[in-house]
Amino acid sequence: MTMSKYSKVAMIFHWVIAALVIANIGLAELTEDMSRAARGPYMEFHKSFGICILFLTLGRLGWRLSHARPPLPATLKNWEVIMSKAVHFIFYLLMIGMPLSGWLWMSTYGPDAAISMFGLFNMPVLPVQGNEALGDLLHEGHELGGKLMLILIGLHVAGALKHQFIDRIAFLQRMWP
Repeated sequence: MTMSKYSKVAMIFHWVIAALVIANIGLAELTEDMSRAARGPYMEFHKSFGICILFLTLGRLGWRLSHARPPLPATLKNWEVIMSKAVHFIFYLLMIGMPLSGWLWMSTYGPDAAISMFGLFNMPVLPVQGNEALGDLLHEGHELGGKLMLILIGLHVAGALKHQFIDRIAFLQRMWP
């Protein structure tokens, strides 16, 4: 069964954002048990990648709203369609919410914690400096969002593999260059 594919632009957004999200989860996990000083350089990349994810996701969302996506196969069960839409909706919430929460969280520390974008420029500090309670809440939410992102990635990959190898639908080719 031949299936229509996503556009090249949609594929680029998908794979670049996927690589950055996976790299960011890896960086966070890698540095989990490091001292604050040792993890600093890794976290600078983590923050820069996060801001890139935010803006790429906004671009991807704009592209998706202005360009039709290929239709889902008619053979999918209703619950699979609902699950797919729910997972994608939550992905978008997280790909926007996680970087925003990180940016807001760092802003609670003031100008000294401004997010440096690969050493080229700093993101503006948002007006929440000194709000320790907000910072603690954002930190917890950011970590919870990371765990949820891992679960969603697992569901997303498992779903694609199920459709490809169990249902025998050429599903992976939709998003494969």
